[in-house]
Amino acid sequence: MIKAHIVNHTHWDREWYFTSADALVLSEQLFTEVIEELKAHPEANFVLDGQLSILDDYIALYPEKMVDIKKLIADKQLFIGPWFTQTDAFFAHGESILRNAMIGIFDSKKYGDYMKIGYLPDTFGFNAQMPTLLAQAGFDNIIFWRGIHLGKQVQSTYFKWSGLGDAAQIYAINMPQGYGTGMLLEPTTAYVDGRLDPAIDFIAKYSGTQEVLIPSGNDQLNIITNFADKLAEINKMGRHSYELSTYQDFISYVKTLPDLEEYRGEFRSPVLARVHKTIGSSRMNIKLNSAELEQKLLTRIEPLLVIAKASGIPISERLLMHTWKKLLEGQAHDSLAGCVSDPVAEDIMHRMKEADELCDSIENTIVKKIADDLQLEANEILVFNTELATFDGYKEVQVITKNKQIHFPECPDAMIVQSEYIESREDVLEETPAGNRFIEEPGYYVLQVRLKIELPGLGYRVLTFEESETALEEMTSATEATISNPFYKIGFQDGAVHLETATGEKHPAFIELEDAANAGDTYDYSPLANDVPRDFRFTKATTEKSSQVERLILTGVHTMPFDLEDRLVPDSKQGELFIKMTLELSQDSALLHCKVEVNNQIQSHRLRLKINTGVKTDTNIASLPFGYIERKPGVPANWQDTYSEMPVDIEPLEQSVTLTNETKSCTIFTRGIKEYQQSGDQLALTLLATTGQLGKPNLAYRPGRASGDTTKKGHVLIPTEGAQLIGNHTFQLAICLDSQSFGEHETAQRSRQFNQTTVSYQRQAYNYFLHRLDNKIQKTERKRGLQRTLQLSDVPKTYLISACHPSYYESDKYIIRIENPTNTPQKIDPSRLTKGNITLVNALEEPITNQDFTIPAYDAITIQLPLKKRIVKSTYKSSSCLPFP
Repeated sequence: MIKAHIVNHTHWDREWYFTSADALVLSEQLFTEVIEELKAHPEANFVLDGQLSILDDYIALYPEKMVDIKKLIADKQLFIGPWFTQTDAFFAHGESILRNAMIGIFDSKKYGDYMKIGYLPDTFGFNAQMPTLLAQAGFDNIIFWRGIHLGKQVQSTYFKWSGLGDAAQIYAINMPQGYGTGMLLEPTTAYVDGRLDPAIDFIAKYSGTQEVLIPSGNDQLNIITNFADKLAEINKMGRHSYELSTYQDFISYVKTLPDLEEYRGEFRSPVLARVHKTIGSSRMNIKLNSAELEQKLLTRIEPLLVIAKASGIPISERLLMHTWKKLLEGQAHDSLAGCVSDPVAEDIMHRMKEADELCDSIENTIVKKIADDLQLEANEILVFNTELATFDGYKEVQVITKNKQIHFPECPDAMIVQSEYIESREDVLEETPAGNRFIEEPGYYVLQVRLKIELPGLGYRVLTFEESETALEEMTSATEATISNPFYKIGFQDGAVHLETATGEKHPAFIELEDAANAGDTYDYSPLANDVPRDFRFTKATTEKSSQVERLILTGVHTMPFDLEDRLVPDSKQGELFIKMTLELSQDSALLHCKVEVNNQIQSHRLRLKINTGVKTDTNIASLPFGYIERKPGVPANWQDTYSEMPVDIEPLEQSVTLTNETKSCTIFTRGIKEYQQSGDQLALTLLATTGQLGKPNLAYRPGRASGDTTKKGHVLIPTEGAQLIGNHTFQLAICLDSQSFGEHETAQRSRQFNQTTVSYQRQAYNYFLHRLDNKIQKTERKRGLQRTLQLSDVPKTYLISACHPSYYESDKYIIRIENPTNTPQKIDPSRLTKGNITLVNALEEPITNQDFTIPAYDAITIQLPLKKRIVKSTYKSSSCLPFP
């Protein structure tokens, strides 16, 4: 006889084919009934899906129910948290996954205790570093469903799961038949014999334990009334012992089991459940916006808030958390994956727009208040360094000036990389103390100026420009279709892009574009039978060159079949696909920057960028949080016998993917491109995979029922015209060809280089709307006495900073996280971080027992530091050359 721990819960999709507003209407009645049932039955309990956002939505309607909710939580009847939303585990940045837990737990505390469980019941698979991320957030366990291959990856449903390194290990509890295993809980022989006992038998067969977990709930399912009475009846009918339990109780049982097997790796195998292996390219507009916002928050806003606090500018971390929430709402597993209806996709994009505006406004407020306190002149630029190490290299700053005849005394090699002239205006109103008058407003230039500059770590300095007799150097058009730097020579000939390295290695047709039909849906790409992929050919090439930067600009317009049915019919309806690709080389960098601008006017197709790396290898290496994972491409023969969908070798990446052997390597760094496939020495990155349906049945890669419930009884097919992504899209990546094999630390540093940002501000009167709030941020009469140079940090450049943000709990502290994405532990010198007292904490800012400043392999340490100003009075000087990496 097996003891079954039955846990009553609901899985609450906050949005899916229905919107978050729809879900709120559902919750208004359902959550009220949950509270009433729990109050009437003190022996009962209920799990509110492990995400706090849905409770926050409800309490906004019923603030008076806070007292009841707090009591139910204190009495361990209602379990909430720990996540803010049910996070995606492949396409969200590792720091976003941590913020999801950090903010969910922070907000849970206003209700009482939170569920200390890494509870992710429906996420579409898990990256191999989830144990490391969960350990950072204070968890020692996970409960999950999808992605596991029982009998191959692990034998039992209950085991220990380790991160890539040896430091992080958690207890893993798999629900092999999903979170709806024991749903409905009817005290009938039909239910017990047909559903409940077979599920218990199946789990016990794999687990080999005397006790098993049976989750009882499902999507938007209400609490089971009279739970104890129904269990009593079931105990009279079944072959096992059935007990009202909690997830916490079952975890405690698993921790007592001897000789639990151990596993290290990802869970992305579609055996007992689909993981949608090609969902990484669905609704790419959501993924691109999500990645852009992540970088904006991590590399600009959070460090700027630390600088603001050190400068006496009171911007609350609550505003930061509010901004993160807008993003995290769009990083729930359905939302970020993109398998949602068009109204939901519009909501997600709107929330991300709001988050972007919040970021801009926070930044605008900080930089203007500092500039005002410094009383900067119009010819002075305030330049920030949001990295913790001293910066010495090239930055691009925005300069507003009446002409181009300027120079920067400290930066003699400054040059203009982009220029826009704003025409003068007549009859412009000017308000003066003597009254209003109408004037002619002069024209001016908005310049992007590239210059070599040294900047203090986590701080700023003031840079001055002056009028000059000569204009700054600018990019000039050239007739030849080749560009070069010390690392590469790139040319366009006969419709193909050719590359040659500094060592003379030639790569003909180095970059290609391929377009194919997509007969899939918002969950998965699917090839169209008898369709032949088409190569996209550029037809025009131009170049722009300067002493520092060279660009090759390729354009082309192709007429292609408009939709699926047009692919196979001669002389059918056609549409246009316009693509502009800009390849940029800098004299100081081994990164080849690539920007692809697509105007998409065709439907149901997949567009991929293919890089012919020339690296012979049968494996690839992709980045993931705090590390890298090696994968081998290929699809098992007769996969239909084992898998619920084809385990196609299309894989996810966080920010980079590499092919390497003993003598050379090629790494591609991406911003928002999340899907790749290796074929020999070629890497294919998916740019677009457009579709017109939420879910379809019987796909080539996914036989059987439609995902998304669209072929269930009473359901209908849901069109997704918005998922066709008609219009303009921009993709950015960088490529590095190296004459050495792959290095983890070097690749991580290059990834930081690719994502480095520049924050600058000019206090000028030409245009108050280049920054939206310039005209509304009021000057503060109180002077803060800021210095023209501020430095808060000077960590070694070898330290890889994953995060830097204000403390959520202590106003005079800030947090940094240093990662070690290598297989060798790294010792940190705490004296290089600050002269004050520092504390090792976890991501929740809870002090940890081990205060050893050694970062384990493939892991990170989180450090709480005092927020004190460090003033640098030295004058920075700029040289004209930057050493090549």
